[in-house]
Amino acid sequence: MDRKVDQKPSVPARLKPSQPPHHDSLVQRRGGSLSLRPLWQIMPRLASYGMVAFIIWVILSVMFPYVFSRSSERAIVNSPVTLVTTPVEGVVTKQIVTVGSSFKAGQPLMALQNPNMDRALLVELTGKQLDNQKRLEAAKAKLASDQTRLGSTNDDFKRYQASAEREHAARIRGIEARLSVAKQQIDQQQDVVNRNQAMQWAGAVSQAYTDASRNQLTVLSGSRDAIQAELDSARNSSEAAHSKVFSSSADGAVGALTQRQDELKADIGQVQAEIQQLEEYGTEVDKLIASEQQRLDRISNLDIKAYNNGVVEDVLAPPGTRVAAGATLMRTTNCSEPNVVAVFPRSLSKDLLPGATVTVLIDGVPTPQAGTVAEIMPRAPDGDQARYFVPFPPIEKNEIYLIVRLRKPLPDLPGHGVASTDRCALGHWAKVSIDRPWFRRLI
Repeated sequence: MDRKVDQKPSVPARLKPSQPPHHDSLVQRRGGSLSLRPLWQIMPRLASYGMVAFIIWVILSVMFPYVFSRSSERAIVNSPVTLVTTPVEGVVTKQIVTVGSSFKAGQPLMALQNPNMDRALLVELTGKQLDNQKRLEAAKAKLASDQTRLGSTNDDFKRYQASAEREHAARIRGIEARLSVAKQQIDQQQDVVNRNQAMQWAGAVSQAYTDASRNQLTVLSGSRDAIQAELDSARNSSEAAHSKVFSSSADGAVGALTQRQDELKADIGQVQAEIQQLEEYGTEVDKLIASEQQRLDRISNLDIKAYNNGVVEDVLAPPGTRVAAGATLMRTTNCSEPNVVAVFPRSLSKDLLPGATVTVLIDGVPTPQAGTVAEIMPRAPDGDQARYFVPFPPIEKNEIYLIVRLRKPLPDLPGHGVASTDRCALGHWAKVSIDRPWFRRLI
């Protein structure tokens, strides 16, 4: 027993690392298969790594689509539609531009005829014109009558004024004659007074006799002063009559005639002003009637003209159709400004601001087209979609519409019919890609 306990297990000697056992023989056995055997071992691992990477890519693209999705294939070539409408009701008589033909701004597109136009305004203006003519004729007749009366009054005024002047002159002459006689009497009485005074001084007569002659002289002087005052009054009245200030009883008829002259002149001035207003109003009414008549003639045979360039896409009211005011006659598009309507996730709205550049690949067009973002629409009601030629692609939650304006017009592409073409590639599907790389969002 003790021998067995005391015995220690033997440890084999370690080999040197630089010389593994059977090293030479192992290298010799592998020989030519040394380069093929490791590839078979690596390929399953590479396949499993690729599968894991693909699964991770799918998971990340589903969880973070805004990082990896940089394009949209839900896009369609579209163009704004111009609706050609009629301002009046009537019957379409002619279609000047056919479907598919281009036209220029100002070119007639269709012809409309409406013989049953509302002429109420023309009738009203004509009634005003007739009423104005009656009033004008009445005013002119009144003016002629007033002018005749004024001429007769002027003749009467001249006769009465000449008579009044003669009367004033005769009165003045009479008063002057009386004044002259009064002065002569005063001179004679003064001689009597002087003689009586000399006789008194000689003692031939008494003082009472001299005082009596002197009192007679005083009376004659008073009469002279009264006649002088009357003469001054007559002269003042004559001068006032010349100045058309009639204060004398002899000027009553002249004053009345002067007042009648003034009234007639005022009436004539008022009638002349009224005639001028009526003539100006008549001129304006004539212009309105001519304009309304031209409008009725133009609308009765109306040419519907284009406001801008474009192409006729379809006609909603062919010749022979009776349309109401505001009805749409045809739809037109303008191929010089093609648009693309695309659907993008709302999370990419920061990269799709107006002015951002995109690349558009259109079905049927071999080369990519450059474009810029023109508008972002969170939704597009039927009213907004009606402004475009092709309906918008359907939209889902957290998605937006993107309106892309192409930098150059698109060519016409073959259509679905035998001899039809799609103008400006309208209605073709497209793919819109953002020019900004996806990794720029991570910076």
